[in-house]
Amino acid sequence: MKKKNNSKSRMIVILLAFIIIICSIWLINKNKQQREEKQISSQTQENTELTQDDETDKLDEISEKENKEVETKEQHLNNLAEDEASFGDLDEPTYKIGEKNLKLPILIYHGFSTPLPEGDIYKLMCTKDNFEGQILTLKDAGFTFITLEDLYKYKNGKIGLPEKTVAITMDDGWEGNYTEAFDLIKKHNVPATIFIVENLVGTQGYFTWEQAKEMYDSGLVKIHVHGRKHVSATGYSKEKLIEDYNHTHQMIEEKLGAKVQKIMAYPAGDSSTNTIKWLKEAGFEVQVQTKYGTVNKSNTLDLTGLGRVRAERASGSSILKTINTAK
Repeated sequence: MKKKNNSKSRMIVILLAFIIIICSIWLINKNKQQREEKQISSQTQENTELTQDDETDKLDEISEKENKEVETKEQHLNNLAEDEASFGDLDEPTYKIGEKNLKLPILIYHGFSTPLPEGDIYKLMCTKDNFEGQILTLKDAGFTFITLEDLYKYKNGKIGLPEKTVAITMDDGWEGNYTEAFDLIKKHNVPATIFIVENLVGTQGYFTWEQAKEMYDSGLVKIHVHGRKHVSATGYSKEKLIEDYNHTHQMIEEKLGAKVQKIMAYPAGDSSTNTIKWLKEAGFEVQVQTKYGTVNKSNTLDLTGLGRVRAERASGSSILKTINTAK
């Protein structure tokens, strides 16, 4: 009986030992699995973080590249070399001065207001829709929009111009140039020149220096001199005329933070042989007159006597007719 009990005890011990071994192996495997899962989870999280960081870095790089491209374009348009045109390379032929007699129309605008104000007796205002219609009509007719700086370079043999060109100019610095026309200038990527009167900048109805700089920094708007005051240039002495026009030019450069070519337009179109001579001596080699209805020609191009076509109330088709029928 004792022998039988001893045998039974050994069997129980062996069974317990076997169970303990099995449990130990299970616990070891369980712990190992948990460590592996934890390691895999940690690695996955790390990889995810790295991927997110990489994507963020890539987005930052793309954004930085795009910003640099925009900045470079703006700087390039405002700092062209003497043999570079604002319109870049075209898929159509261009002609240096003397190679072909070209018509060189310059459009004149003043203010922009939608709807037109009732008191606009001098018809100085243009609606936004009319301005856009003119741009589209001229583009559809194959016209390239140029700057007066392009015209200067063309006259001096530095660049060629396509057969159909047109320049946009605006006098006085009305607020609507910024609030209405500027949107369309950017939308249709066309350059424009605004002649400002220094003592009107920032007053009621006229844009501010900050807005002038924003337009200039777009690379599409040029800011030039229309006078220190909106008075006839013919009433000045030589010294006072040069002093005032140089003062406004220097103020423009200071406010824009850029070197600007000396270009001016006469208030009310009033000029004389003396004013033309004196301002040219002061460096204003481009002087824009009024001479409503005049389409400039390359074979008689006079940079100090540039005429313009009124556009505030004109339709695109009537502007085309004026250009096409000019002799």
